[in-house]
Amino acid sequence: MSTFFQQTAQAMIAKHIDRFPLLKLDQVIDWQQIEQYLNRQRTRYLRDHRGRPACPLLSMFKAVLLGQWHSLSDPELEHSLITRIDFNLFCRFDELSIPDYSTLCRYRNWLAQD
Repeated sequence: MSTFFQQTAQAMIAKHIDRFPLLKLDQVIDWQQIEQYLNRQRTRYLRDHRGRPACPLLSMFKAVLLGQWHSLSDPELEHSLITRIDFNLFCRFDELSIPDYSTLCRYRNWLAQD
């Protein structure tokens, strides 16, 4: 689901994509193979079906990348996903499904297991 704000921001950013290297990078990288790999690992990540629905695995992967690239702690990454439109558009989180810092930490630890 996309809000009016996100749609307006996307339209404005599209006019000036060169000013947003993160979004330009998102267009250059073919995420499909990474998403396929993550989806094959999905059952290992989702141990049970309790709680809130899981965030898309590719969105979580992109968020972890942002945290590494920008040397952000998990709470700082959560804050940046909420406040920075380029982070949010890069990860493609719905504004209601932005993960909290503990979810980001668990996901990063899950990735490190392999």
